[in-house]
Amino acid sequence: MSVRPVTLNADGSIDVVYDERGHSGTVAAADVVWGTSSGGSADHNYIMLECPDGCGGASAWPVAGGAAAPIAQQMFLEKVQREGCPCGTVEAGRSDALPEGHVRLNCNRMDGPGRWQPAGAELLREVDPQAGKTSFQVIYQDTAEQMITGLEPSGGVGPDHKLAVLHDPTEYDVLMRTDPAYLSQDKAHILATPEVA
Repeated sequence: MSVRPVTLNADGSIDVVYDERGHSGTVAAADVVWGTSSGGSADHNYIMLECPDGCGGASAWPVAGGAAAPIAQQMFLEKVQREGCPCGTVEAGRSDALPEGHVRLNCNRMDGPGRWQPAGAELLREVDPQAGKTSFQVIYQDTAEQMITGLEPSGGVGPDHKLAVLHDPTEYDVLMRTDPAYLSQDKAHILATPEVA
């Protein structure tokens, strides 16, 4: 069993239930924390929720959402919008499509295409050559390195980022295996290292 989110509140707090012990309550926004990588730094692929009852129960929620994908993915999206991402590619308070594109990219890297389904959003078809969808959009930093920071945004991005459409579905597979990833100067390929002109 897990400490699972049931309601995401406007102030960033989260109402949770710990089924195993029958506990419930509200986790304050400050106590909704990023997981920790093996190197000790904050990990944007996990959020830790502790039981607010103080029993010591806790759960690590994956960015792909685990057993409650819609609300868990929305939890990641709202945390990144509010606080920024610990990897540094999304600043706090962004109101454009970058936070969503970034969380979606991390979700797809974890569980593959078709998993992205945050609460309230329509399930969007990912790259699927059998269904006729062979192109995809990436968000990249408007710098010489062109680091890819997001995937398939639902709207525009700020002036510090741009969008590119890639038409080769094999490049999607490369993107899922490459972190960090960079866009080639011709904007047609995903690279593991920047191709600075």
